[in-house]
Amino acid sequence: MNIAPKATVKFFLVATPVIALLSSVSPGFAGTLAQAEANTLISDFSQVPTNTSTFTDTQTTALAIRGITLAEANANANFNVCLEPENCLTLTENSSQAKAQGEGQEYLGLAYSEAVGIGYQFKIAENQEFSFKFSSFLNLEVLPSLFSKESAQAENYIAFYLFDDLTNNLLDFLSLNSSLNSSNQLNLSLENSQGFQLSPLTTTNAQGNQVSANIVLSGLYSREFSQSQSLTLITYQNSKTLVKSPEPSTSLSLLIMGILGIALSLKKKNILSN
Repeated sequence: MNIAPKATVKFFLVATPVIALLSSVSPGFAGTLAQAEANTLISDFSQVPTNTSTFTDTQTTALAIRGITLAEANANANFNVCLEPENCLTLTENSSQAKAQGEGQEYLGLAYSEAVGIGYQFKIAENQEFSFKFSSFLNLEVLPSLFSKESAQAENYIAFYLFDDLTNNLLDFLSLNSSLNSSNQLNLSLENSQGFQLSPLTTTNAQGNQVSANIVLSGLYSREFSQSQSLTLITYQNSKTLVKSPEPSTSLSLLIMGILGIALSLKKKNILSN
């Protein structure tokens, strides 16, 4: 399929380059851990898009003054269009994973990943319905430290947006934000418009040596249009994790600020070059 126009894709190209200052950690590494993972599948489309595009990005920061830290991030996005429904399926799949691990008196570990799948120009005839099924599986895990000075947090976010191509108006949306910290505080925020019919949100939250939460979101989107329409569907998700000592020293704070300044400079150059 054709890739979206350059101006459209630029909207998603505002992420900083990957930063990793310390990423060599032995397999037996312990300490504070945070992991976040999200997998989304959308299928059974009533119509197929004219064009599609996908985008992924990962960012990591691993800093340690007195300690050791690790940050990893992965993301995948796929939008497969089938013009022969008897032989294949039209579907979009997004996955994002983030992991951060740290141990010591003074460190910071950040991991971030995002995945985007876009279907352009779903052509809907007069008095025709547009529909699809969706399912998202989210996992959050946190391994608390034995020391109160260290903390960890894991987060996942998913969202679907449906736009009218003629007016660029947002017609329908769904978003789910979830977070878990080392104190076993699980926060969920779900918002959606009337076009989304949701199955009951299922969650499991376990606490032991490792705090974890699993979340399953599934359902159906359907809407009938009285007039012919051209629609764009954006599926977006991100996963992020954080491990840190509570109060970084001045030296660590200055190092973080310096790295962020370099990242912002590189991002600006990248945007201007495009």
